[in-house]
Amino acid sequence: MIKEVVLGKLNDLDYCYASIVLLEELEKVSYARNERLRQFHEKVHARQSFVAAALAMILPVIVWIYLLTSKASIFDAKTFAVLGPRVVGVLMITALLFLIPYSFLHMVWCQPFLRSFRRIFESVLRANLINDVKKIDAQATDIVTKDVFIEERVPESYLSVEFLTLLVRYFECGQATFMKEALYELKMELENTGYYSSSNTRETLLQREKAYLADEKRNLELMIEKEEGIHE
Repeated sequence: MIKEVVLGKLNDLDYCYASIVLLEELEKVSYARNERLRQFHEKVHARQSFVAAALAMILPVIVWIYLLTSKASIFDAKTFAVLGPRVVGVLMITALLFLIPYSFLHMVWCQPFLRSFRRIFESVLRANLINDVKKIDAQATDIVTKDVFIEERVPESYLSVEFLTLLVRYFECGQATFMKEALYELKMELENTGYYSSSNTRETLLQREKAYLADEKRNLELMIEKEEGIHE
């Protein structure tokens, strides 16, 4: 559990430490959501493969039943020299009769016109996923609405573990006494070195979580569809 703190009693260094702890917790929550989505997709793909394999087996089974029960069976051969090539030929044809529909079913599975069928097929798994993600999102909401993230002591673009660790270093090394000084040092370091340039331009975890939670139901659907390779 994250301990509640009285924001007004936090000095700037403690504020940075508190923010780091919360962001680390938020990272765990974000990972838990992604992991739950991964488990959902694994189960869906397993079911999809099973159904595709079962349907693709129908034609090969019919062919084998016909060949084994036909009066003029191709297996009626007295020598292996004759029987061997026939068996190999039938096995190759059977493999093709399985692989072609199996591949076709996988190809069309993610097409938009099958969306209604997919929702029926995935209904139970999807309901369990939504219930689990709701609990995870509640934890994320609790974190992003903490006072340390509401008070504008540090710009939101700097509210990452990486940048806050730099601010802590400035305080502990005596380079800064107040937050404005630490932020100035950070700005100078970002401008004068290319080491943190990629971090400075990309969206932070906190910003991504806030954007997701702004419409979590819709964004969850988008995450599911993105993973399934659905493109409108």
